[in-house]
Amino acid sequence: MPYLSNLSVRFRLSSALAVLFGLILLVSLIGVLVLNRTELWMNVLHKDTLAEVSDALDLSRESADLATSAPFLHALFPPFQLGQEEEKVVASLNRIEALAAGNGELDLPVARLRFAIDDLTSALKPQTARQADLDAIDRDMVRLNQRVRRLAGDTALPLEEREVWAGLQQLTASAIGAGRANALIELGDFSLRFTRQRSQLLPQLLPVHEETLTEIDQATLRSDNLFALKHRDLAARLDAENALFRIRQEVSRVSTFAEATVAQAEARLSLARAETSNNLEFAKNVFLALTAASLLVAITSSLYVSRYVARNLHLIAEAMRRLAAGNHSTVLPQGPNSEDEIGQLYAAFHVFRESARKLERRTRQIGHQNALFSRVFRNIKDGVAIAATDGSIEAENDNLRQLLRLPPAEEGVRVHVQELVAKSNFSRRTSAVEHGGFEEYADPAGNVLELRRSPLPNGEEVWLLSETTERKRVEQRLEEIRRVEALGKVSGEVAHDFGNILSSISGNLHLLEAADSEEARHLHTRLRSALDLGVSLTERLLAFARKQHLEPQVTDIGLLVEGMADLLEIAVPNSVSMEFEIPTEPVLVKVDPGQLESAVLNLCVNAGQAIGGDGHIQVCVTGDGGAKLSIRDNGSGMSPDVLRRATEPFYSNRDDGSGTGLGLSMVDGFVHQSGGQLSLTSQTEGPHRGTTVTLCFPSLADESGQSDNLVVPGTALVVDDDPAYLASASATLERLGYVVFRAASFSEGRAQLQQQPRLDLVLSDLNLDNGASGWEILQLGHSLFPECRLVLMSTRETHRVPRALVSATRLATLTKPFTESMLRKLVASS
Repeated sequence: MPYLSNLSVRFRLSSALAVLFGLILLVSLIGVLVLNRTELWMNVLHKDTLAEVSDALDLSRESADLATSAPFLHALFPPFQLGQEEEKVVASLNRIEALAAGNGELDLPVARLRFAIDDLTSALKPQTARQADLDAIDRDMVRLNQRVRRLAGDTALPLEEREVWAGLQQLTASAIGAGRANALIELGDFSLRFTRQRSQLLPQLLPVHEETLTEIDQATLRSDNLFALKHRDLAARLDAENALFRIRQEVSRVSTFAEATVAQAEARLSLARAETSNNLEFAKNVFLALTAASLLVAITSSLYVSRYVARNLHLIAEAMRRLAAGNHSTVLPQGPNSEDEIGQLYAAFHVFRESARKLERRTRQIGHQNALFSRVFRNIKDGVAIAATDGSIEAENDNLRQLLRLPPAEEGVRVHVQELVAKSNFSRRTSAVEHGGFEEYADPAGNVLELRRSPLPNGEEVWLLSETTERKRVEQRLEEIRRVEALGKVSGEVAHDFGNILSSISGNLHLLEAADSEEARHLHTRLRSALDLGVSLTERLLAFARKQHLEPQVTDIGLLVEGMADLLEIAVPNSVSMEFEIPTEPVLVKVDPGQLESAVLNLCVNAGQAIGGDGHIQVCVTGDGGAKLSIRDNGSGMSPDVLRRATEPFYSNRDDGSGTGLGLSMVDGFVHQSGGQLSLTSQTEGPHRGTTVTLCFPSLADESGQSDNLVVPGTALVVDDDPAYLASASATLERLGYVVFRAASFSEGRAQLQQQPRLDLVLSDLNLDNGASGWEILQLGHSLFPECRLVLMSTRETHRVPRALVSATRLATLTKPFTESMLRKLVASS
């Protein structure tokens, strides 16, 4: 209203003080009433807390009962006892759920309790029938084992028949071990052993053995496959133990919560009672004192305001009006020498006057800076855009659209930076995370742009677009130079190693010219060591050059991957899950199984490293249109440039520089050496984000019509200072129909050669006792028996043939360890 604006400040302050006094009296009265009601509220709180404590105690008691009852489920196998105990446990859980209703902290533990109890009962219910089947299979296998053991020890039977009975005894022993295994890894070992032993026995079976093998097969397939049945039994036990552990853990959490609730309630009650009593007494006294003080303050303030504050405020207001009108030379008379508000107002006026003068100077400076920014914004070589909080471009320079090869902007049309990029021919190659904060874009012509976004405090953004085509080309040339330098370094180190080997050979050859027989033998040993070192170095170079020695065998890819499942799950991070798709029919190829296992492990480890957090890896084996092994992950994927160079030697895309660049290169070399192909597909975005590596091998031709029984029996001499290999090779030749003479040393081998009137085969190890060489045994055998078949055994492939044996037409080498099939084919060839 108009007449209020004419009232003086003194009148207004006096009126305000009077109103303040009345409000203080009212607050005092209200405070006393509120404090009295607070005491009544504390009594109600006390009663509610007692109810909360009672519920917490009931919850703790029910949790203890559940923790006591749950382990009995694991110890009971009869179904009726299991059902009764399950009803008790479920009843306890229902009471816990009723007590925990409405409490958010207990929702998760109670839900986990129910899941754990369900898992426990689900795992235990089929155990009785499953254990009965396992016991029946075990009894049958023990009976069959005793029978074949008796027949294997019957000396009246032919040796060949007893060897097969001994093999059947090992087969039944493996089945018994599998049925009594206490761990999944132990069961897997017995399963692989049973399969291998059975496949080895099949070619040796005689009609007398077929009925026993049929009984063994029928016993293992009783009710279900023995190994699958035992696997489910062990898995059920692990599930039950896991469920019991979870039950104890969640019950402990519920009990801890109940104890904490009781403790908190008790502490809350005690503290509330003490504080309320003290506050009530103190508040009553304070309110009375404030009431008295308010009267004194009101009277004193009225006098102070009227004589001191109002007059000085009037002077300051007049001076401020003149200052606001632009009169920066306005001055105030000498103010009071005090630190109160009036004194501060006098000081603030002088500060305001100086600030007004500085503001005028600062305005001129800002105008100059804006002009400078405008020149930089228009003339910078990079494209610059300023985007509003909604992402639309508020301002941009001309170079932005020129770099994107787009026409100038239309008047009044606001677009987003992403929309401009989408309209251009540029597509993203790397994200900001992959490229140190920059997004990299390229067009079909090879032009490369870097796009960076910088947020501003008010939510707006500054976008910077730079041309990096020439820099990328220089980086590619530098990368090529680095790869050439790496190859040069490898070549230099290899040359250094070969130089050392040649120096050792040259020095020992000079010493050999003047050495006696004993020293010459020692020098021969050193020369062979140097040559073996050269052979080893050559093999490593061949592996690097994708020409390593392979030992292809008929291999079931599905069975090989299934056997590696546990190893692959350990090799990848815990956050990555493994999924296997393996057909029931065998997928047979002819490859080196050891190299194939190494390739699969290498690819799965790389896939696990490409997944930053949670993810999965899928291993799929198919036999349609040839054998295919695919490994797919949902990791970060590879850009087209990285994908194109992924199999190059020494190329690595790891940011930390830890990669050697040989992993995929070696896998690619192995696949091509095995007659197959490697294909790579990868995406960095979209629902199919990730990488798929597919190994394709030619399908195995049916060789069932070929006969391996081409060996013509004869007389053979086996020379090896290793008792295990000596016994293995001799037993294999005996099974092939040879009459075998054994020699466990070089001297014994020479003696056997000179004693025998006729030999059809001489099989000798390369490195014999006391530094002797198997080549000497073969030279002596060739001189005594020119038509004899000569075979040299060694742990590595060798091509160094002595001059005396160059003319030998029936000379061959055999790499250790060897199989019966390898030896059969070697001695059968002419």
